[in-house]
Amino acid sequence: MNMNRILALVYAGAALAIGYMALSIALGPKGDASGWVMAAIFAGVTVFAAWQAWKEWRTGETPPHARPAPAKGKQSAPVVPVDAPGAWRGPPVRLETQIEALKGAGLTLAPGRTIEELLTSWPREDYESDPYNLILFVYGSDVEAEPWGRAFCERGWNFDMECLVQKGDYVSAFENLLRITGQPQLASGLSDNFNIDAETCEIRYTLKGQPKVLKARVDNDWADPKAVAAFVRDIEAAIGDGRHFWAADNGQASILFFLTDAEAAKVNELREDILVRCTAD
Repeated sequence: MNMNRILALVYAGAALAIGYMALSIALGPKGDASGWVMAAIFAGVTVFAAWQAWKEWRTGETPPHARPAPAKGKQSAPVVPVDAPGAWRGPPVRLETQIEALKGAGLTLAPGRTIEELLTSWPREDYESDPYNLILFVYGSDVEAEPWGRAFCERGWNFDMECLVQKGDYVSAFENLLRITGQPQLASGLSDNFNIDAETCEIRYTLKGQPKVLKARVDNDWADPKAVAAFVRDIEAAIGDGRHFWAADNGQASILFFLTDAEAAKVNELREDILVRCTAD
């Protein structure tokens, strides 16, 4: 049983005990109005404890490793205000049509992924009223159902720059960057000595036999954009087949894809300038 479920049981027990006291005071003899005041106070505490029990129990439904960090809450999909530049002003586009169009740009659902799984995250009307925006966000995410860790698209990843908590978190981020290139073993010996209380962090790896060391500035839990950009340039140069990292903005995060310039241009034809080149010269 996880900690949320334990807390839920504690709150539930408190709710029962305090509720019993409130009922006893309400039904028992009272010398004056203060008895009713006490009953009301205990009843209020009972309601609060019951609500906390329900909230903790619901939170405990999803395994901790599959949830976003508590401080951040559930990741939000990108929202483009209707009056903002780049907002969709055309008619809705069927979800199936979007999936087929993205195939032509090299972005496909991973083997085994289904439309039904897409709809576990967002309703169909949300995808279709904001075409080629919400679906790209989801293509950088995992299925929100057991078994956890199933990516919707093997060439996409939602990189939350506010991702550093402990040693090894740069390694996890960079491994995801390698994953979407299709060459996860390209860089070996990845390590980092991240410490949130330090001023700098060293990230080490070997690329085509060449040892590399990146120095990253520590800014609380934010990844250093310069260190990330340096790693991206190294990977693009090592692969050298004309593909690059492209990003769709998602606030403090970027949904990254590894595409040729022609593939990225096709995506941008579907939704104007939705993708921008990472570390473009």
